[in-house]
Amino acid sequence: MKIRKPQVLEVEGKPRLAVIPLAEWQRIVERLEDAEDALAVRRWRAAPGETIPADVVNRLLDGENKIKVWRVHRGLTQQALAEACGVSKPYVSQLEANTRLASQAVLRKLANALRVDLDDLV
Repeated sequence: MKIRKPQVLEVEGKPRLAVIPLAEWQRIVERLEDAEDALAVRRWRAAPGETIPADVVNRLLDGENKIKVWRVHRGLTQQALAEACGVSKPYVSQLEANTRLASQAVLRKLANALRVDLDDLV
């Protein structure tokens, strides 16, 4: 599409507004959105982070136990997580069942073993 010269409107004797065809405006918006998307991809490639599958996010948003969701996502058994944190398997089971609260020290060990921030567990 050929870019047309816009109609310029003056306010108080100075050019202030431009009127362009709607199709041209829509094309500009699409190109700006494409540029924003491309910038987001370039930023991610420069400092890639972990992407989290939608089912994990949905389970967390649905209020499932965060320790269990992350443990399952990481492919760990309760026993493996317990060993990585220096606690017992029943302790991990109780944490996942919400029948016991973890100390700050244990929460830090869990976060480290699950490769998440402490904030992701509390």
